[in-house]
Amino acid sequence: MIDMDRAKLGFRDSVIVQVTLESHSDETLYEFGRALSAIPEVVEAHLVSGDYDDHIRIAVRDTRDRERLLREKLHKIPGIRHGKSHFVLRVLKETSEPLE
Repeated sequence: MIDMDRAKLGFRDSVIVQVTLESHSDETLYEFGRALSAIPEVVEAHLVSGDYDDHIRIAVRDTRDRERLLREKLHKIPGIRHGKSHFVLRVLKETSEPLE
């Protein structure tokens, strides 16, 4: 399982980051997705409806690593209006298999 591999490398925590973008143009969305693809700690990113434009799951070692990642990488991506983040305390269910 890929999460076990991350844990072996020291990335034991996950953070969900919700982001609102300045613009919803095709170019902004493309460039934002491209920037996220270049950040290895980003393990999932979803364009969503609702109050925020994107939900991003990042793998971090601890709270200091989260702060570093947000400050040095994520918040340097142009076009972010604002965001907030939440540590995942426990995974209640995770599967890649669809329901039958």
